[in-house]
Amino acid sequence: MYETLHPITYYFYPLLEERGLDACDPTILFSRSDVVWPETLLYVHVPYCHDLCRFCPFHVRVAPERETYVRYAEALIQEARLVAKQPNIAGRPIRAVYFGGGSPSILPVDVIAGVFDALEQEFTLTVNVEISFEGEPRTLSNPALLELLARRGVSRVSYGLQTFDPVQRHDRFNIRATLQDVENCTNNARKVGFKDINADMLYDLPGQDIPALREDIRRVGELGLDSVDYYNLHYFAFPSTFKAKMDRGEVPAKPDQDMHFLLAREIRRGMEELGLHNVADQIFSRHGAVCEYFRLLWGGGDGDHQAETIALGASARGYLAGRCYMNDSNTASYLSAVEAGRLPIQKISRGLLRPENRGAVFMAKFLRLSKHRRVAYESVAPDVRRQWSEWGLVKETDDAWILTERGKDWTTNMMYDAFEESQRMGADTSLVRLVGRPGSRTGTF
Repeated sequence: MYETLHPITYYFYPLLEERGLDACDPTILFSRSDVVWPETLLYVHVPYCHDLCRFCPFHVRVAPERETYVRYAEALIQEARLVAKQPNIAGRPIRAVYFGGGSPSILPVDVIAGVFDALEQEFTLTVNVEISFEGEPRTLSNPALLELLARRGVSRVSYGLQTFDPVQRHDRFNIRATLQDVENCTNNARKVGFKDINADMLYDLPGQDIPALREDIRRVGELGLDSVDYYNLHYFAFPSTFKAKMDRGEVPAKPDQDMHFLLAREIRRGMEELGLHNVADQIFSRHGAVCEYFRLLWGGGDGDHQAETIALGASARGYLAGRCYMNDSNTASYLSAVEAGRLPIQKISRGLLRPENRGAVFMAKFLRLSKHRRVAYESVAPDVRRQWSEWGLVKETDDAWILTERGKDWTTNMMYDAFEESQRMGADTSLVRLVGRPGSRTGTF
């Protein structure tokens, strides 16, 4: 049985390596290879925030000037034009669009409207496209912005809440939005008519115990949210000064592994009591299914591996032609490349030996894998599959392999063990580098 929790949660596979532009050939991603379009997500990244939360692992810039936002939006539009005309993108139906960050809601309303205009002009959005928009509560609560989003077909809005604990929020994490901002954002979004209001929450907070977690869950229930993404906090992005305070006892320690499991199980129990069902790893929803954003980001669901992601924006990550890729994480370099008419791609992953292995890896995110995609499950080493069964992590039914409650505790380990060998080696190298660089911003949790 697993004894030590793997410390990384993976959202992209295959993994990106430390490789520069000289190793990147965009034609690998954009050459047309098939006349049948895969299901596709369009991800639009805005890297700006008003403040920098200490725990944030993303490539974020603090910038309050309208001129900065206008220039960046113009670059997004230019990149959209460059990408949309590529051979395997032109005419492709887009099933979902996600605005992430950063905090897209800090852009001026008229600037956001211009980005929407460009996306609708350059890409083929399906009639039933799911559009999600992320923000922070102070600016996402703006009625003018919410009304614009509703008019432009956004069906899901999401904001970072993280915790209700004022000491964690303000003193330790530097979260500037107040709980009144959170309430205003939720209420205003509901008044405009949004039926899917989501919040990001965190657990494994410094010194967190079961009573503190239960208080967070109770207050989530009071907000009446439609979905919650409840992530365990990673500590890699905290600066060395914060970690020094933990070492001196000025900040409580990270919960140990036993407490981590107790907290995770309490979340699953508490969310279910609120009517929020565990539709994917760390994802809870009243709607009974994971949103299209996550479904497509992770390959399509149920063992599928073919769904693709088109990435726009500085540090945005995508998946095309069997490879993950990332745009330049340096915003200035990104702007320079796009303004010069170049695709701003910084990294491209290797391809997998067996592409269906992507479906097996993300089985742990979807909590199941259909027997219709048996070839994906069989891409995992036989001894690993046997151990999952013997350890009670996976149960087999007539039509699927399904994670048990015990299996839900070990999703990071299961993903790592499902990796192809070369991918595990890359993961080990990345972990060593991450541990050795306090304050690292990896672009993902």
